Amino acid sequence: MRVTGGEGRVTGGEGVRSRVHNGLPSVLEGRRRAAVGAPRATWAGARADARVRRHRRARRLAGLARFALFLFLIFAAVWAGVRVANATDESAMLSGRTYEVRAGDTLWQIATEQYDGTLDPRAVVYEIREANGLHGALLQPGETLTLPYIGP
Repeated sequence: MRVTGGEGRVTGGEGVRSRVHNGLPSVLEGRRRAAVGAPRATWAGARADARVRRHRRARRLAGLARFALFLFLIFAAVWAGVRVANATDESAMLSGRTYEVRAGDTLWQIATEQYDGTLDPRAVVYEIREANGLHGALLQPGETLTLPYIGP
């Protein structure tokens, strides 16, 4: 582009003429150049573009809906699997054997004698205390304890 005469006109390679303000081409010059040779918008073309956009949006929403359904099914399957894996009869879990405390018995001794040796006695003592509402380790002879079922 060539500027002639400071505040005159700008003549350029494509024959575009525009006003110059302070020696710089106007902002509209770029828009005019972009519009030169560009296809003109028609109502039919605008309607076709709108249909394409609606179609793409519908496909996108359908894909999102399928993805949401997939996530819901995965969630439901995991939830059902956890429920089945932890399914126990509450009464069977709370009921257990009863044990009558004798003189000299301790919770540790009861835990090691009454339960399988593969279980951690600390966990067994904790479960016995929880099942019977005991706050300490003191046991009275003749007291009846419920020994809860502790699964493997």
